[in-house]
Amino acid sequence: MRGEAPIHLVVLGITGDLSRRLLFPSLVALHQAGRLPPLRLLGVGAEPWSLEAVQEHLEAFLRHRGGVDLSAWRELKGWMAYRQAEISTKGLGFLRGLEGPALFYLALPPTLFPRAVRALGALGLGRERRGWRRVVVEKPFGTDLASAQALNLLLHRYFREEQVLRMDHFLGKGAVQNLLHLRRENPALEGLFSRQGTAYVEITYAETLGLEGRARYYEGTGALRDMLQNHLMQLLALVAMDPPARLEGSSLRAARAEALRALLPAHPQGAVRGQYQGYRDEAGVAPGSRTETFAALRLASQAPRWLGVPFYLRSGKRLVQGLGHITLFSHPSPEGRRGRLTFRLTPSVALELSLLGPRGREETLSFRLGPEPEFGAYEELLLAALEGDLRPFPSEVEVEEAWRVVDPVLRAWRRGTPQVYPQGSEGPSLDGLLLPGHRLLPLGGGT
Repeated sequence: MRGEAPIHLVVLGITGDLSRRLLFPSLVALHQAGRLPPLRLLGVGAEPWSLEAVQEHLEAFLRHRGGVDLSAWRELKGWMAYRQAEISTKGLGFLRGLEGPALFYLALPPTLFPRAVRALGALGLGRERRGWRRVVVEKPFGTDLASAQALNLLLHRYFREEQVLRMDHFLGKGAVQNLLHLRRENPALEGLFSRQGTAYVEITYAETLGLEGRARYYEGTGALRDMLQNHLMQLLALVAMDPPARLEGSSLRAARAEALRALLPAHPQGAVRGQYQGYRDEAGVAPGSRTETFAALRLASQAPRWLGVPFYLRSGKRLVQGLGHITLFSHPSPEGRRGRLTFRLTPSVALELSLLGPRGREETLSFRLGPEPEFGAYEELLLAALEGDLRPFPSEVEVEEAWRVVDPVLRAWRRGTPQVYPQGSEGPSLDGLLLPGHRLLPLGGGT
């Protein structure tokens, strides 16, 4: 890529939180490793700041975060320019006639996505006359099925589907890529990824953190939209899909989409929502808020591979331990006990195989999967965006199918209130979620 024309990286919302916390630390890490192509970095923001003030704003976070190569940052600063402008056709008019390859990064509040897309489209910035053009849209991608469909329709007025990169950082995690390659490279394990080998599947992502100053965002979102509809549904798709013959973008996205298409809509009676004690006392939270900080779903697939196998998705805040895993539980032994295959996603990355032995003994074999990743999830996705690798970006079909599945629960949760659960606990009761004989792994450890 070094011999190619410089890429225009246009960041709409460069002075915002996402740029400061995620985008620029990732750019610096990639540049430090020598992986960034030549860039012309143009930031657009609402603040009437000088370029130096913008750079100081970004650098303050880099210094606070630590572990950043400031020499790489100083070189990156030399590629930057800044423009104060509103997100409109008139405000972004200075971009008209931009030549060469360009990546437009919408580091904006979701409410501004449509306005930004219309402005970029009206200025003809999606046309690939003198270089490729791509647009990155951060999650949440819509708030329900109807809003996601409307945003997709708007995007496709100006951009082809291959130009639209929907950012879901879970698909950039090294542990997730390990799962994909483990299935492909070890055909002997494929029998476990079916109703013949698995009785039920658990996908859990638990956090000890609370809002961390994000009340404005979280109050309008909640755990179901924030975690299950996108991140955990993407993990489900990687488990449930038929492995494609080729790990290229179009094949992998089609396989994930087909897995999601096979899911039945979630039923409110197979869903649990909770809210940690003290959530309503957090700064920025409405006194009578019904926003859920914990969500769990039981889902079913119509795909022949998975008929009769429930998928349990669970995620929450202020829980006893921060961890993420995917577990395939085997059919029960004559004594009713189960072995299992677990993919540890966080805080450690590993594969665990738990087998049952004599006199009720359980033996667990643990394996490391591959070397430590060179980069974090965000860096991997940025590289993919710059290189045009579509594999880690959900397609419009994947996004819309995921919304189709969760929409009935979202509608039902407009009424009623979530269960209150103590901070540092396992979360709310899962009564009504789990089928007879099923249980999820304890969050606090143990089996």
